[in-house]
Amino acid sequence: MVDVACSYNMNCSTIGTTLKNKDKIMEHVKSCVPTMSTIISEKHGKVMEEMEKLLSVWMQDQYHRRVLISLMPIQEKVKSLHEDLKKKHSEESEGASFNASHGWFHRFKARANLHNVSGEAASADTVAAQEFPEMLREILDEGLYLPEQVFNVDETGLYWKRMPD
Repeated sequence: MVDVACSYNMNCSTIGTTLKNKDKIMEHVKSCVPTMSTIISEKHGKVMEEMEKLLSVWMQDQYHRRVLISLMPIQEKVKSLHEDLKKKHSEESEGASFNASHGWFHRFKARANLHNVSGEAASADTVAAQEFPEMLREILDEGLYLPEQVFNVDETGLYWKRMPD
């Protein structure tokens, strides 16, 4: 038990409790999962694989150009890529039609290991953002706030991996 606990960086008591309750745990697992269950996985065709590669390249290009893109332009781009690739590979119907749903996009982000994609940043009101510093200065002057009392907690967590410019 000591070797197992060390290799998994766990306490010996946790391993002991797990071993002691092994039968209960196995019973619970068997009751939750049907014995005849199968795992269904979707096999992507050539069109989908190539489309996702091209989309990744396009998104990287937008990132390097410092263009913030929201979900809508990504969906439009991926739909046009899909249609072009279907024509190129002569695949008229690959099951149901592709509609670039939110679910597809979240799964694509996970497959492509994308973390810094946000719809809010690209849809921000740039005019209001330009006018806000002056409004903030007036609020601070009227309220007699000290600089130590002012801080920003906006969307900084969304780009925690992005290098500052």
